[in-house]
Amino acid sequence: MTSSQTYLPEPHARILCFGILGAARIGPNALIKPARTHPGVAVLAVSCRDETRGQAYARKHDIPKTYSGARAYLDLLDDPEIDAVYIPLPVSLHFEWSMRALEAGKHILVEKPMTNTAEEARHIFALAERRGLVALEAIHCTFHPVLQRVREIVSSGELGKLKSVHSSFVWPSVVARFLFSGDDIRFSYETGGGCMMDMGGSSPLLPHLLRLYPLAAIRHVSGAEAAALEVTSAIATGHTGDPRRVDRAMHTTYALPDSVTAETTADLSAPGWGPFGLIPRRPQLDLSVSLEGGEIEVFNFIDPGVVHTFKVKPKRGAARSEKVYRYADGRGEKTWHSYDYQLRAFVDKVRGRTPWAWTNPECTITQLETMERIYVKAGMAPRVPSEHKPEKSAKNA
Repeated sequence: MTSSQTYLPEPHARILCFGILGAARIGPNALIKPARTHPGVAVLAVSCRDETRGQAYARKHDIPKTYSGARAYLDLLDDPEIDAVYIPLPVSLHFEWSMRALEAGKHILVEKPMTNTAEEARHIFALAERRGLVALEAIHCTFHPVLQRVREIVSSGELGKLKSVHSSFVWPSVVARFLFSGDDIRFSYETGGGCMMDMGGSSPLLPHLLRLYPLAAIRHVSGAEAAALEVTSAIATGHTGDPRRVDRAMHTTYALPDSVTAETTADLSAPGWGPFGLIPRRPQLDLSVSLEGGEIEVFNFIDPGVVHTFKVKPKRGAARSEKVYRYADGRGEKTWHSYDYQLRAFVDKVRGRTPWAWTNPECTITQLETMERIYVKAGMAPRVPSEHKPEKSAKNA
């Protein structure tokens, strides 16, 4: 049986129909393209308050329904044909529209970070549990076999005890000026901006909010996901437009259980080096794991389906390179991106099957708690909670 046959929908199950809140640039990579490879999924509708933009988006991506105007989001949630809602809105709107979608009886796939605060995420997961619905924060890289493979090697003991983990996601300034406009929402405190909330963006290369990836990677491969991490240092570089509240870059160190140390580096616009900073730096999408018996090095842990390198360097014996596109039991396809794996896990969860990989609510909540600790340690302003009151949405949705 091929892996594609595994995903044929059951005869009694209708297609899982998605609606998208907002005509976001991340939509095609994160949901629309993966849905085309999944026989049990369809993207049925998009809502956009700007009618012209919404209709153009729907035409471009062959989406049958468009909702527009002031009630665009509410009208999509009222659609009885919609089973699940993808929410790629600015972070400041995630809590409100996640709650409204759940109250409307929809499963939710929410772009990262799920909310501005850990407390808001607790409310979302509690409501999802009460309603018997699925809620998932879309940190897609943790679903790809590459990070699963790193975790497998670490936990197997092949290279001995884990000592340290370092993860970095850095855009050089020469690239960033083409990716981010001056008024980009990543640099707006009110919309939940900041490099640690974003990367660690909508970009033509790795579209939209690549938030939290370095932190998610070190927690995932080390298995330190059950509790918020101890933040030992955090040094922020403020964005020129709002340096006291919005970070352009953040370097953080952590103390993990069992005397393991960790480090993350995130920068939305790293300056060049050499005379007058004229020599550009290379993009960094790196993960390095140090163990007593060797090291693991990965380039492009964020979306390995595009391209990646995976090197295992034991202190004794020959080093080796691996290409990891499928799970250990052969499931998956070389052509699948991390978004494809994430969508399949989401559908499996909705259908009552056991996903290949999954992010539990506690993992999302404790990651947000860690983010809160980072901003405190760095002396930055805490992220602003939503003004939305959950009890009001039930009356208006």
